[in-house]
Amino acid sequence: MGIAEAKAKYARKTANAAGSWDAAKGRMKQNWGEGLRRFGTPPGPRRTAAYAAGIDAATYKAGDPEKWARNWGAKMAE
Repeated sequence: MGIAEAKAKYARKTANAAGSWDAAKGRMKQNWGEGLRRFGTPPGPRRTAAYAAGIDAATYKAGDPEKWARNWGAKMAE
């Protein structure tokens, strides 16, 4: 696969990523609390509410295929 094909694949994947990320917000909030409970430190109600508010307010910022192609080429040349 050449750089043009790889860049096109990256662009296709990032086009769908925002919708997938928005759909996962509920799982992010649920899994965060469960993960902390496994370590024996369950989050309190204020911390849980603050985390949930942050996830709800966050927006996904897709990557730039041109920047990705430049960085990929540079890394492959190392």
